[in-house]
Amino acid sequence: MSFRKKKKQHDEEELEIMDLMEDMDLSEPDGLSEKPPKKKLPGWVIVPIIAGVAVAGIGISALIGDGDNPSASQNLSVVEVKKESIKEVYNSSGTIESENTKTYYSPVTAPIANLNAKVGQIVQAGDLLVTFDTTNLERDNQQAQLNLQSAYNTSQAARDKNAQAIDAANAANAELANQANALADQVNALKAQMDAAKATYDANATANASAETQTRIAELQGQIADLNTQIQNYQNTIQTLSVVYEGSGKTYSEAVATPEDKRTDAQKKLISDIDTYNAAVAELPNAQASLAATESELTALNTVDDAGYAALAAQYESAYAQWEAAYNAANAAASQPSAGMSSAEMNNLTISDNLAELAAMSQSELLEKAREGMKADMNGVIASVEVLQTNAAAQGAAVFSIASTENVRVKVDISPDDYEKMTVGTPAYEKMTVGTPATITIGEHKYEGTLENVNRIATNNAKGNPVIGAQIHISNPDEYICIGATAKVSMTVAQSDNVLTVPIECINTSTSGDFVFVIENGTVKKKPVELGTASTTAIEVKSGLKEGDQVVNDLNVDVTEGMKATAVPSTDTTTPKDAASEKQEDTKKQTDSEKQDAPSADK
Repeated sequence: MSFRKKKKQHDEEELEIMDLMEDMDLSEPDGLSEKPPKKKLPGWVIVPIIAGVAVAGIGISALIGDGDNPSASQNLSVVEVKKESIKEVYNSSGTIESENTKTYYSPVTAPIANLNAKVGQIVQAGDLLVTFDTTNLERDNQQAQLNLQSAYNTSQAARDKNAQAIDAANAANAELANQANALADQVNALKAQMDAAKATYDANATANASAETQTRIAELQGQIADLNTQIQNYQNTIQTLSVVYEGSGKTYSEAVATPEDKRTDAQKKLISDIDTYNAAVAELPNAQASLAATESELTALNTVDDAGYAALAAQYESAYAQWEAAYNAANAAASQPSAGMSSAEMNNLTISDNLAELAAMSQSELLEKAREGMKADMNGVIASVEVLQTNAAAQGAAVFSIASTENVRVKVDISPDDYEKMTVGTPAYEKMTVGTPATITIGEHKYEGTLENVNRIATNNAKGNPVIGAQIHISNPDEYICIGATAKVSMTVAQSDNVLTVPIECINTSTSGDFVFVIENGTVKKKPVELGTASTTAIEVKSGLKEGDQVVNDLNVDVTEGMKATAVPSTDTTTPKDAASEKQEDTKKQTDSEKQDAPSADK
């Protein structure tokens, strides 16, 4: 109720009292009233009424104070800022699931003789859950053994035939080698004759050449060497400067037209390069013609009797070619001794034998596995059975699955708004990271656990609201654990020791941040605060207050900065909120529930 409403109520009550006093003839003394005298009430009635009126007036005045006086002091409930330890607890609920659910696949294709697995059944490691009818597998194993013996016989016949082909190929290779050796002897004989003819030819050339001829020959050889050098230089110059020449038509003409004393260095270099290029192009044909004439003269001077050297050289080249062909043929034949069967075909024989062995071994192993049946290899509960309708198993097909009851966890969905509490580096929290202890409650049973994983992607739940999955490992599961049941989870998000705290209802929020009202020297002041860890009833104040400050927690008065107030110590720091606040909070909770369907941390 505001002060204005209280003042109005006080005025109305005063009017009622005055009317009552007038009715009792107490409003004015005798002789001063123009109204006719009224019937007076007995004294035993008047005295209690007057006392009641006086008490009511005093109560109303005390209740409203000096409502019309802005400087009047208002009694406000306050709490003192104090130091204590505080922790924020994250409460949620989730579904129990196994961390190790294993699907068992049939090792064979066979009818099922006995199926001892039922959904929800508790099993122990080593329990025999499926037995097979092995009739067909025994027949298949016998057939595989016969196929293996047949494969062995076929491979051996092929190997014997191949050995005969190899012997024939070796004989042919020997003949080719003999032919190559005979041709080698012929080539060697021709080489000796050719060397003798060459010696005679050289002697004739020396004898037939006079000193003058030899001098001329030497001169011609020197000229030929010089001409080759000139030709090479011309060709190099043309090749080097061709790029300059091809793109310099206009630039060259402009450079030539420029007076010599005004030419730039680039123009001078261009003219020099083009002149050099043109000179090389002009001189190259002359040098080539001189070289041809000189070589012709040298050839004429060197023409002497070759003693049959040229003919012998031609015979030698022909015989050498024949020997080389025979030699290569002999080597090619020698490199493939298994002419009757290629190496790939030989490998295929080995592969066929191996496949037959594997097939026979596989059938034997399948038969053995079928005789063993299917057993559980861990303690747990049967989660599913896949062969109830057919009563037959196919190799590689799922038969049943077991969910371990020794390695279990609780899967919870976290609101994206609470994700920061589980993220490293959050300023407002000490962080809830992987390994954070948790308490799990399932019915009347409590268990210990740790946060083992928080997903890094949000997905939509059944209601279309984004949630982030997390898993809490249960450290001490027992026989009361039920896969798929609902469990409650409690984890400490943050904890601060020996810090300044105030009741959480003292905190106000505006667009500029969080603040509280304090009473200093009888006046209400607004102080911004920086908040930290929060529990369900109190919250840490990191800055803005000091120990002993008197913080207003009166929820029944419209508090404003600057008003005069008297601090009244609160006897209950958990003062209930007024109806309007509760209604507003209920509306907010309903809105939040519509926005998302995920648990959040208690604050």
